[in-house]
Amino acid sequence: MKREKANYLIQSVSHALDVLEELAKAPIEIGVTQLSKILKLHKNNVFRLLATLELRGYARQNPETEDYSLGVKALQLGQAYLTQSKLVARAYPILKHLAETAGETASLAVLQNGHIQYPVSIESKKPVKVSARVAVSFPAKQSAVGRLLTAQLADAVLAEILATNTPHDAAIKNQLNELRSSGQIIDRGATEADVVSIARVVRGLNNEIVGAIEIIVPQYRAKVEAAIPLLEEAAHLLSNALGAQSVAINTTVEKEVSISADARFAK
Repeated sequence: MKREKANYLIQSVSHALDVLEELAKAPIEIGVTQLSKILKLHKNNVFRLLATLELRGYARQNPETEDYSLGVKALQLGQAYLTQSKLVARAYPILKHLAETAGETASLAVLQNGHIQYPVSIESKKPVKVSARVAVSFPAKQSAVGRLLTAQLADAVLAEILATNTPHDAAIKNQLNELRSSGQIIDRGATEADVVSIARVVRGLNNEIVGAIEIIVPQYRAKVEAAIPLLEEAAHLLSNALGAQSVAINTTVEKEVSISADARFAK
């Protein structure tokens, strides 16, 4: 019988990653004492983890304040992910075209360990806009696109996730059939004040869901009916590019967005 991956967890490695994630959240720098309180670890343990990360280039200590921030190696890891990810390479030109056509911020969202991550996010060029989702993470149940992707999980997995019976769980249960049948969600400021979110699932090989494309718009100028066809087309394009079962798309748009992603990430 195959063991659960959680059984292989190495606690010290997990703690080191916790430190890195807190460094990423810090606006500028953070001290050992504060990290110790947040992570509920002894200061000596936190100091040793930081010292190791610093020696490897993943953390940096300010000699004046003695506080810590991310090191340049963290950036190198992020850039390596962008270069290696087929999903990012295929999504970038499609999202860029969508953002330009819709005039609004467009992002690729993926569900990972109960959180929504944004590997690609193209910001609107308008003066008033919803900022790009760069280097941010949201609890899946608390975001529109997170609810959409959570609803697509297998019944057994979903039952376990929704077992806490919170208002967020109830919201997903109430919309479950619709979210699964349509593969789309429209949220008018319910999960994020003054922001309209429209998202649609993206599929890959064997039509498995790999993420979702999301358009986010200031609520005062949201034109949902105009945005939906653009979003649908972008989701179809990306799904086709990732090997999903072929769907009909606008060949003119396909030609426009078939920019080589290699040039984008070679910079």
